[in-house]
Amino acid sequence: MSFRSVIISNPATLTLKNNNLIINTEDQYQIPIEDITVLVIETVAAKVSSRLLSALSENNVATVLCDEKHLPSATVLPLNKHHRTYKVLKNQLNQSAAFSKRIWQSIVKKKLYNQGRCLELCEIEGYDYLMKLSQDIESGDKGNKEAIGAKYYFPCIFGHKFTRDDTSSINSALNYGYSIIRSAVARTLVMYGFNPALGVNHCNELNSFNLADDFMEPLRPIVDLWVYENISDDDEFTREHRIALVDLVNHCCIIENQKHSILNGIDKMIASYTTACSKKDFRLLKLPEIIPLEYHYYE
Repeated sequence: MSFRSVIISNPATLTLKNNNLIINTEDQYQIPIEDITVLVIETVAAKVSSRLLSALSENNVATVLCDEKHLPSATVLPLNKHHRTYKVLKNQLNQSAAFSKRIWQSIVKKKLYNQGRCLELCEIEGYDYLMKLSQDIESGDKGNKEAIGAKYYFPCIFGHKFTRDDTSSINSALNYGYSIIRSAVARTLVMYGFNPALGVNHCNELNSFNLADDFMEPLRPIVDLWVYENISDDDEFTREHRIALVDLVNHCCIIENQKHSILNGIDKMIASYTTACSKKDFRLLKLPEIIPLEYHYYE
């Protein structure tokens, strides 16, 4: 089982040898590709061989490429790796609108609950409002409670002057963390044979990851929690911050009443969606709950 998150910050040449990632800088390092879940290349001065990219995809590694500002700009994912891709795609295309609306209802309900839980863990008043709001979600979120919750939630956690479109370090950290979670979700969707462009609620024709954007929603508050505890308005968004956010996928969450890493929680979430699609029963979907920041150690 893969568990490593690798980040390349300095100029380097990345190649493949004996199914190992070879990192050549002033020194040479090697990491078994089968151990890697996410590889983030945040420097534009890195050279990557096409043979390595192919091997990374074959091993279901989400390779994230960043721009000059170190922000994720692209994700390289495997293509048609599932042994029954066409069957999964047919199931995906044949879901009824009612089923998709119920799935989205469940996602929004858990997202709002996790946002309330995040405020509670931060000892910020207002968590009870979000938790109560999460119990009042209609099919398809007809009343747009997700937007109502967001309008209430962000001023609570980051202050009333905060907006999601400014250039603060808080927003940089949020966007970076969300991108890592999104890539991890997209990677898992592809592993299970789903086409990530076909969303449950997100349906932007220019977006290749609509379904990943759907299923990352309940996990956004874990990024919010980390940012609240580690970033202030006047902080610089540093390399150390980015490394920690990449490694956030190895922290804990709760799913099916058990503690798992976020990576494993994502896997269980998408596996349950596979079952829900096959059985046409939205109640089979399992979604993760956030807990206080805790690193998951593998035995």
